[in-house]
Amino acid sequence: MTRGISIIIGLILMSCGDDIAQSSKKGKTIANDIIYSSSDVSLNSELDSISYVLGFEMSKPFISDSIFSLLEKEEILIGFQDSTSNMALDSCEMKIQSFLSSSDLRKNKSFLKECAACVGSLNRMEFYNNFGSLNALDLVDFKYTYLGLKDGFNLKDVFLDDTNSVNILFASLKSEIGIRYNVTIEQFQREGREFLKENKNKKGVQQTPSGLQYKVLKKGKGKNPSAGAQVKVNYKGTLLSGETFDSSYDRGQASEFFLNQVIPGWTEGIQLMKAGSKFKFYIPHELAYGANPDPRSGIKPYSLLIFEVELLEILSP
Repeated sequence: MTRGISIIIGLILMSCGDDIAQSSKKGKTIANDIIYSSSDVSLNSELDSISYVLGFEMSKPFISDSIFSLLEKEEILIGFQDSTSNMALDSCEMKIQSFLSSSDLRKNKSFLKECAACVGSLNRMEFYNNFGSLNALDLVDFKYTYLGLKDGFNLKDVFLDDTNSVNILFASLKSEIGIRYNVTIEQFQREGREFLKENKNKKGVQQTPSGLQYKVLKKGKGKNPSAGAQVKVNYKGTLLSGETFDSSYDRGQASEFFLNQVIPGWTEGIQLMKAGSKFKFYIPHELAYGANPDPRSGIKPYSLLIFEVELLEILSP
C-alpha cells in the first residue's frame, strides 16, 4: 500500500533506538505536538508489551498525517479485528488510491467509512503475511497489537514516560526477527538452488549463461522483441510450492509493458520468444525480486519463481 498505510517488517527492523524515543518523548509526537495520556491496558509479559508497542506505532500515521487522519478510527479498528472479512484486495486498494487522489471523495462520509474498513482489513492481512512469512507469529499476540492500535487512536499510551523500555522491546523483537529472517532466506535460497540443479537435466529444459531456465511449450512465428520492446502477454506466476501468486488469466486481462521495466528474468526470457509462442520460465531469485519482493505478493525473499508466459503481440520493436 501507499504512504505508510500498511505495516511492514521494515518498521520493526528499523524503528528502534532514538527514532522511537524521539517520536514518544514526553508523551507527545514532536512533529505534531500531539499529547498522549496514560492507558489502563495491563501488560503482563514481554510478548504482551512488544505486541502492544507494535500496534501503537501502527497508529501514528493515522494521527499525524493530514489525509490519513480523516479516516474513521473506529472503522479501521473494526476492519483490523475482523478475521471473517472477505474484502477483495484489489477493490480495497482501488478505494485507498481513490481516497489519496481525490479531495472530493474525501468529503464523502460513506466512502470514508468504506475506505477506513479497507485500511483496517489490509493492515490485518499485512500483519499476518509479514510475520507468517518469517515463521514469527509466535513473537506477537494480535490481541495486544489491537489494543496498542486502539490506544494510539485514542491518544493513550502505556509507555507514556518510559521510552527506554520501548527501545529495549523493539531491540528484542528486531534481534529475534533477524534470526528468523536469516533462517528463512537460507531455506528459500537452498530450495531454489536444489530445484534448478535437478530441473536443468529434465527433457526440454534449457539454461542461459545467466542461470535462467526455460522450456518451450509452443513455438511462435516472426521476429523476437528487443530489450526495450513493448509487449502484450498473458502469464501465470507460481511459487515452488505450486501456489499461484499472480495471473493475468485470472484477471481476464492481458498485460502490456516494456521489457526494460520488468524483472531481469522476464527481460531476458521474453526476448527468446516470438509472437504466438508460450514458454515456461524458471527464474532464480537473482533474476527476480531477490531480497525485496512486494510483501503483499505472497513472494518470500530469495524465492525462485516459475512463470508460464504467452507472448500475444509485440507492440513496438
